[in-house]
Amino acid sequence: MKRRSRRPITECYHFDPGVIPSIFLRPQFLRSANALAVADSVFDIEKTFRSGGNIQSATIPLFHPKTYGYDLKALRGLLLDLIVFVLAEDIRLALKSTKLESLTPKEAPSFISARTVCLFSGGADSYAGILLAQERFKNVAGVFAAHSDQGRIIHIVRDIEKTVLATMNINLHELKVPSVGAQGYAQMRGFLYMVGAAAWINVLRADTLLVTECGPTMYQPRFSPFDSITMTTHPVVVRIARSVIATLLQREVAIVTPFENLTKAEVLAISPQKSGLRHTHSCISQRFGTHDGTCYGCVIRRLAAIAAEVDDVRYSKNPIVDKHASAGNLMSLLTFCYDLLTNYSQMDTYEVEMIEAYSKQDLFRRFALDNFAAIHRLIQQGHRVRSPILQLYRSLIGKIGTKPLSARLRELKKAAFVPAF
Repeated sequence: MKRRSRRPITECYHFDPGVIPSIFLRPQFLRSANALAVADSVFDIEKTFRSGGNIQSATIPLFHPKTYGYDLKALRGLLLDLIVFVLAEDIRLALKSTKLESLTPKEAPSFISARTVCLFSGGADSYAGILLAQERFKNVAGVFAAHSDQGRIIHIVRDIEKTVLATMNINLHELKVPSVGAQGYAQMRGFLYMVGAAAWINVLRADTLLVTECGPTMYQPRFSPFDSITMTTHPVVVRIARSVIATLLQREVAIVTPFENLTKAEVLAISPQKSGLRHTHSCISQRFGTHDGTCYGCVIRRLAAIAAEVDDVRYSKNPIVDKHASAGNLMSLLTFCYDLLTNYSQMDTYEVEMIEAYSKQDLFRRFALDNFAAIHRLIQQGHRVRSPILQLYRSLIGKIGTKPLSARLRELKKAAFVPAF
């Protein structure tokens, strides 16, 4: 008789302040060090659970919490709420005052201050976001969270920095963060990036953080009852991150999501310097710096680029055409969009609960039109598509006709969409 394998137990987690970059280990920047301690710790805790471990208690050290007047009870409550909401786990959490012998009294390097900081991942949304922000505000600084095990992405971002961002006078600040690991999807990435960015927000004396994720990703619906969805920029995570940053920096920092009511195709349509988009990266296989073509991120990006007529990256596989390529994500997306356009009132609760909760019906209607408008364009241009996709497309136009799809393509061509900065 086989014994059931037990989940490994990690009794306690203790964050090591020694991993904090030396730039923040100066007396005037210890609020930055505290932001990194909290951000890295929460991410490490999730990574342990993803790898099969089970943290029962965790200790996060903070520099001078009494001096800064931190409300440790409130901060602890916020972090526990986040862990329960995202991970559905309950742990004992302690926040303790700490000292570090390696604090340097040396004067910090000088940096050009910026009122606005924009998260930059090297993806299409962040590329368009940081360039549009620079056009709007003229003095935007980027923050890139560099995972230690994602060397290819670091290379991609540095290349974009040299070839595009530098020409726009955008300073990009790199932030070393823990490795992602290979086990499962990291849901706490958004919290890590936002609260980690507070370290640079403190140094640069900024008062606004831009998180330029497109709306359908922020409010990603489920395509099946047990579907895994990204929660990196879920509104609840953003709200908690904003409160944690305010507590740690002892001042309010606005978190602005300018693309939350724009689709991926709309974002690509209004992006400056579109030629640089083909160098960005949006695939879930971030460790390798390639685009598989079949993951959800690749699927929505490919369709958006086709609809917006934007030169895209190269994909290893094409599930729209190749019958040997996995089309699970593509068909789930198109089926969802078909139902949304033809039978919204009869869709299951799990499919529409995010849309209904945040009143994003029009956003997802446009998103659904984008995806089928891309298929419409391919067919009109004489491209071959797989039989199930063709059948779904024909069924759709049998119900709504081709006019809404053609009109949507014209709207995307005009590119008159306005981000909510």
